[in-house]
Amino acid sequence: MRTNRFKSALAAIALAGVTAAVVTVTAWPTPAHAVNNCTAATNHDFATDIAHGHAFVKHHAEFVHGTDIAGLAFPLPTIGSAAGFAVFLEGILNAPTADKALANNRHGYWDATTGTVIITNLKPLDCGTAFRPTSGMTYYDNLN
Repeated sequence: MRTNRFKSALAAIALAGVTAAVVTVTAWPTPAHAVNNCTAATNHDFATDIAHGHAFVKHHAEFVHGTDIAGLAFPLPTIGSAAGFAVFLEGILNAPTADKALANNRHGYWDATTGTVIITNLKPLDCGTAFRPTSGMTYYDNLN
């Protein structure tokens, strides 16, 4: 009789644990990386969001007249503001040298004149990034 009560108690504990685990699992929030935070719908929107996100803050020094990256000096006047960066990026998005679909619903764009890559991405709030990679077009070619 003692054994049966012990087995019943173990079964109740196990069942309670499974129930708690199921409740815990179903209560987990959706991971942030699984949500599309970008609301851009046009090249203008993508350019504006990217320029006002991390891209200009992190990479603005790459867009200074004469700055040499991958053997290519930046040929345009220095881009001194996020608004100016947006105009520059929109020009590339409208007429890239090359573009291709990438994994995870991203898209890559290459501008050979300035050595700039733009990656649009629907996951982050700033809709992607733009920079001048140190390996130039090789970087773009290796994007997937």
